Amino acid sequence: MRVGIMIKDSEYRDALVQKLSKYDNDIYVNIIGNNIKDASGSVILTDISPLGLDSKVLNALKPRTVFIIDSEKNVRDDCNTIFKFCSIPEMISELSLVFNRWHGLGPGINHTSRLITVCCETDSYSAERCRALAGQIIYLHGGSVLILPLSYINDYGVDDTIRSNSLSRLLYSIQCGRDNGLEGVTYTDSYGVSSLLLSKGRNPVAYLDEEELRTLVSGLSGKFDTIIADAASCFRKENIAIMKGSENIILFERGRRVTGIEEILEEDALKRLIRVKLTGGTEDVLAMDECLKKMFGTGKNESIKGRNSKEIRN
Repeated sequence: MRVGIMIKDSEYRDALVQKLSKYDNDIYVNIIGNNIKDASGSVILTDISPLGLDSKVLNALKPRTVFIIDSEKNVRDDCNTIFKFCSIPEMISELSLVFNRWHGLGPGINHTSRLITVCCETDSYSAERCRALAGQIIYLHGGSVLILPLSYINDYGVDDTIRSNSLSRLLYSIQCGRDNGLEGVTYTDSYGVSSLLLSKGRNPVAYLDEEELRTLVSGLSGKFDTIIADAASCFRKENIAIMKGSENIILFERGRRVTGIEEILEEDALKRLIRVKLTGGTEDVLAMDECLKKMFGTGKNESIKGRNSKEIRN
């Protein structure tokens, strides 16, 4: 995502540019002057009040601009706004939403949530590894975690076939902007790990197109601190798109099959790939610990709290 910064407060601007640049390697920040052509292809972040702009200029800029405000007074309802002293994840979420909408990419993930895609050489142990990963994240870092199955067979299903239309209802609720859309369509086990209420067997999520899948992830990211997308060995193009948009990509492997993941992912996404070698012995525990350190290590992102007030990002 490209962000053009047009902020008069130089001290605030410089601090913001530094935080945005360090937060995510996928964010390209450019300080622009009075010439808007310098922000070609970028979403604009500015502290200029929309009330002070000519109506023609405002109408031209509104679809791609986020206005920074310090109060709720005299704010136009038809403009994208963000509070000046909100958190960096909240700001990036709003910028991503505007950027994706402007470019016609559909909704993006809420950046107060962490999206992790898990891949495996084979589907046989993918669910087991995802559950273990989810449990470790909850135990060590807190927050709410949901596992989203992306392969054709759902290993997280329930025995209630009456709920087979729950995915359709959930997508409809998200598209309509209903905050209670997750009520009755997710469940949480005794370890605190959540899943969608879908039947066992054929997985309807694996038949969603890219826009529908992005919509689903976007809606879930507004409710859970961490989403683990279990792609297993299902490398269909829609899953690859989610993979490329993930903060982390984990490949659990035993060295018996070639996944070709290096050819699937672009160079930038490969930088976020974490390979975990499974042996079936005690080394697997150490490998998982090392994986979590790479994901939640200090020095990259600011600390934020989960929706249950437990720290989930260092």
